[in-house]
Amino acid sequence: MSFEVRIEVEGRDGVRSFQDTVRVGRTPQNDIVIDEATVSGSHLEVRRVGEGWVLVDLDSTNGTFVDGEKITTLPLGHRTRVRLGPGGAARLQLTVPALAPAAGATRIIPAAAVVDRVLGDAEPEDMSERTRVLRARIQEQRAEVTRDWSDRTRRLKMGAGVLGIVAVIAASYGVWQGSRVQAQREAAAGLFYTLKEIELDLRRLEAVAGVDDETRERQARLESQYDDLMATLGIYSPGTPPEVQLIYRTIHRLGESEVTVPREFIDEVLRYVDGWNEADLRAGFDRARAAGLGPAVGEILLDHHLPREFFYLALQESKLDPGAIGPSTRFGIPKGMWQMIPGTAEAYGLTLGPLQGERRADPADERHDVAKATAAAARYLADIYETDAQASGLLVMAAYNLGEPRLLRLVRSMPESPRERNFWVLMNRHRDAVPDETYDYVYRIVSAAVIGSDPALFGFDLESPLGPLADPLGDDVTP
Repeated sequence: MSFEVRIEVEGRDGVRSFQDTVRVGRTPQNDIVIDEATVSGSHLEVRRVGEGWVLVDLDSTNGTFVDGEKITTLPLGHRTRVRLGPGGAARLQLTVPALAPAAGATRIIPAAAVVDRVLGDAEPEDMSERTRVLRARIQEQRAEVTRDWSDRTRRLKMGAGVLGIVAVIAASYGVWQGSRVQAQREAAAGLFYTLKEIELDLRRLEAVAGVDDETRERQARLESQYDDLMATLGIYSPGTPPEVQLIYRTIHRLGESEVTVPREFIDEVLRYVDGWNEADLRAGFDRARAAGLGPAVGEILLDHHLPREFFYLALQESKLDPGAIGPSTRFGIPKGMWQMIPGTAEAYGLTLGPLQGERRADPADERHDVAKATAAAARYLADIYETDAQASGLLVMAAYNLGEPRLLRLVRSMPESPRERNFWVLMNRHRDAVPDETYDYVYRIVSAAVIGSDPALFGFDLESPLGPLADPLGDDVTP
């Protein structure tokens, strides 16, 4: 499929073609400059996502409108007319040639119109037999499911923009295929991975220009709609064993969707939970609680928009010992709680001490400073998290252990999409290339994080070093 999008500014001669993200606005640094009063400095982007294109309003003053409706994000069909501002003179025509219907093919209807045709109260005048059958099936579904689900579907349809459309269309399509639950799971997965793409975009934008509170609040509202789907599917219902719920919560915070995790992964995490010795955990947990490491490290991780579960990576590296000295390697001697090698430590702003080449603690080496070393490790983890790992926390862990270049060669052979880049896809495709040490490393961290969420549930007489963790459904989980 071609990645090309063609943009025509109405009232100007010529059409411009692009194969990467395009920014439109009033100031000169935009790819397309429109000097009109209703146009903001940076008004909108036409953003390439996977094999398609998405129209994104950049919090413009006067808004971006398609078919008279103000949009925040909208996936592009073959042809889309856009107005910048409700009554503005600035108008664009966006064309994606790859989505043009073939001769004699079924007419393509924009996504928003599909929702209205399939879910709207009024029957379309030109309704096909397929649409008629689909509408009838959906009406049957509405009679069967709870009012709560119906309310949530309407909220997704009316308030979530493109993400709601993804969820509703996926669910509707699944009903037409006769598998409502499967469709809802696919809707949840689609919503989750679209949220991850937005998260990555926000991180990149924040690095350049910052992201305001309103944008973060909007993201939080969209995440709450994903939580609604989780509740509808019963992922966290009493029928799901509590230990499995804790695994779901943990991997969710680490950037994976509950509805796509393989059962084999759950079973393997539980096997590693059983393999932990309480004495080994106690040494790290007690050290962390005595020094207040949990809150301090957790806050630094959160400041870098990383899940607090990365705290347990330091447990695996050093048993949370700031004075830890690792074995000599060809890259130097790793030191400190995060066991950073000299090159990585310097690259992320740490000062090395005069004893860096000796297997001795060095007060002048900032790798032994908890706050400074954690901030450096967080920057390093965030860099992997935001780029090649596609916000998969488990891939970040694997990269930290295996060595970023070695793992990223494998990761880069996988499609650049959060849906296709995760730990279990890596294992399915490249298990022979991933050392057993790295496999063990990831599962030990995840299983320790699961235990740390509620030690008593797994028979450990320990206190969590991190304290309450945010529940994916919006509440705190207090061990």
